[in-house]
Amino acid sequence: MNATPTRRPSSDAGLTLVELTVAMALSVLLIGVAVGLFASAAKSQTTISSRSSASTGAQQAMRSLTQGIENASEFTVQTSGSDMMLVARTAGTAATLTWGCRGWYYQASTKTIRMTSTPDGTKILLPTTTQLASWTRLAGGITPVGTTPIFQAVGQNLQVGFIATVSSGQSVTMQTTILQQTGVGASGTCY
Repeated sequence: MNATPTRRPSSDAGLTLVELTVAMALSVLLIGVAVGLFASAAKSQTTISSRSSASTGAQQAMRSLTQGIENASEFTVQTSGSDMMLVARTAGTAATLTWGCRGWYYQASTKTIRMTSTPDGTKILLPTTTQLASWTRLAGGITPVGTTPIFQAVGQNLQVGFIATVSSGQSVTMQTTILQQTGVGASGTCY
């Protein structure tokens, strides 16, 4: 009888070339999938952040306009070329009634809405570029919705509509009609 020699496991036994190649291919495949998922998640986060940024600025501008006009005894809309200015005499929110003047300015060349406040009786006039720089910037990337003006007086109501766009191209459309409170006296002190 012929005895077949048996192999003893050696301490230097390792992977065969085929096993090593399969393991490397699987590793590359898994890394590729992980990188693809990470890139997709990063792009989604950028899109969400951009849209959120546009929405935040637009909401801040809309909230300021709504609060001002709902508490206004009067308001007027003025145009200067493609720019628009809204001025209102507004009641304060403190327990004691105080009046003040608020102005909002849409500058078409910079696509911004800015706001300023003055004490009651201090007229807010169309600002120069230097004066406008001191106004508070509420939102950027603002353009009208179609051919409709951003601010439009309709009786005692104000229609506001604009599109807020950020650099990545994400945009948010904001449109509303703000109802001015009626029955409040005094006029002509802010414009």
